[in-house]
Formats: sequence, structure tokens, C-alpha cells
Amino acid sequence: MENAAAIPKDLSVRLSEQRLRIEWRDGGKSEYALAYLRRMCPCAACRTERDRQSDNPLKVLSFNPSEVRVTSANLVGNYAIQFHWSDGHKSGIFDFAFLRSLAAH
Repeated sequence: MENAAAIPKDLSVRLSEQRLRIEWRDGGKSEYALAYLRRMCPCAACRTERDRQSDNPLKVLSFNPSEVRVTSANLVGNYAIQFHWSDGHKSGIFDFAFLRSLAAH
């Protein structure tokens, strides 16, 4: 059984504003800065990078999320969205349950 809280009713990526807006099927609404989503990217490479940073808080980031922009996005099946970033990164797949959990923080 699907969780209605994690199913978008409407979803829009605003490239000019670098924002993602989602209206959820249960009536909730979420809005995300795409730079924030890049920092939270669920792909293996980004998770490893975040883990390394927590081990060494003085480590220099390999990219500055505020300087990297989303150039396009596409749906992955009916469960996720994938962003294509100006630095070529595109391996992060943001499933809707993950996005909804980010909205709670």
C-alpha cells in the first residue's frame, strides 16, 4: 500500500529560481532550494563525501553547491526525480519518500 504523504499531486522544477515545489497528494506542500538538495544528494559518491566531511570538519569541499545549478530534471518512473547539474553530476535519484522526509526537517 502506498503512503499518500509521499506521492506528489503536482511537482514543478523552477530552473530560473533553482527551486523544486511539490504539492503532495495528502494536501501538504514542500519547497526546496536545489542547492540544498545537492548537499543532500542520496547517490553513493555524495554520501561518501558527506561521511568524509563529518570525519574531518576542516576538509575542503570538492564543489560549492551554491555555484552548481540544475540544468534539467526528469522523472524516474513514478517514484523519483533526477536532476542534471551544471558540473555534470546526475547520479542522484531523489525518491519522493526521501524528499518528503527532508521536508519534515
